[in-house]
Amino acid sequence: QVNFNQQSHSLEISVKIFVDDLTAGLAAEGHNKLYIGEVQEDAHADEYIYAYFKKSIRFKVNDNDFEPEFIGKEMEKDVVWSYLEIGNVTGLSTIEVNCNLLTDVFSDQKNIIQVNKNGTIKNLLLSKRDTNGRLKFD
Repeated sequence: QVNFNQQSHSLEISVKIFVDDLTAGLAAEGHNKLYIGEVQEDAHADEYIYAYFKKSIRFKVNDNDFEPEFIGKEMEKDVVWSYLEIGNVTGLSTIEVNCNLLTDVFSDQKNIIQVNKNGTIKNLLLSKRDTNGRLKFD
């Protein structure tokens, strides 16, 4: 989910992913036994998650490439919520998202991208065959 925050001139990004799926994606990158959300969580887990997201989700806002900053994560039962932010976004007329998150691990993976600009919500449904989408706002 992507929310345009007009006051802070930023895009606030929330990624909701099942911990088992995220663990499988990170294992495919060579990061095993991270114990995400557990007492013995690997001290570098956030670093590995952020690197995986940077590789798997790319944003172009108003035809400019942006790399989001990792804010943090929190657990909700068997789900990991990860938070990212893109600053210096003075307006949002177009957003292009390239997302192949988990598509290497699950061939039928679908990634839903919801973008909210001032209450106007638009969606993208991305998959292994169609990893890129673009939305226009007035």
